Formats: sequence, C-alpha cells, structure tokens
Amino acid sequence: MQQYELLKAVKRAMRLLVGLAHEAELSRALEQVYGDFQEWKSGRIDSFELTDRIRKFHNEPNRDIYLRFTSGLDPRFLVQHALEEGTIEKGAVPKEVWPSLEGLSTPNRSSPKR
Repeated sequence: MQQYELLKAVKRAMRLLVGLAHEAELSRALEQVYGDFQEWKSGRIDSFELTDRIRKFHNEPNRDIYLRFTSGLDPRFLVQHALEEGTIEKGAVPKEVWPSLEGLSTPNRSSPKR
C-alpha cells in the first residue's frame, strides 16, 4: 500500500503518532542532558565539561532523532518502530491505523546507510 493511498483520517492519525513518538524519544534523550546539568549545578563537573556534553548531545542523539523524524520516512515505519521500541503504546494507535501497519517490519538498523 502506497502512502498516498492512505485515507486522510489515517494519515492524520499517523502524523499524530509520529509526533508523539518524536516527543517521547527526544524527552528520553534529554534525561541525560538534565542529569548533566544537575552534575554541573552540584559542582561535580565544570562548565567546560557541561558544554562538551551538550555539544555531544546535539551532534549525536539529537541529530539522529531529528533526522529520523524529518527525513521523509514512511510514517508507517516510524509508527511501527515506535511500537516495537515501546515508545508509544498499542492502546494509543487508533483502530483505523492498524490495517496500514499489518505486515510491516522496520528496516534493519544495522544495514549500511546509503
């Protein structure tokens, strides 16, 4: 099934689910940055170390998450991946979306990037 064949209601639901997954993954990644700020505030690390950690966050997990959700991937794969990772719960998926997800598996993450 091509993405353009999906009904408007299903597309809208998919966009909402992709947004929820994006927010959840970003929030999970930001927990580490929050911990870094706490370490800095308590004096366990200095300002230079904190800024280095912020830079690493920006260049690694943040960039990976951003690219995954903004690169034009088929939202069905993004939703399926979020379900497999537990980022969104099955109960959050409207019944009209499930037929679009049937038979999908997310692309192998270990395959070489083009």
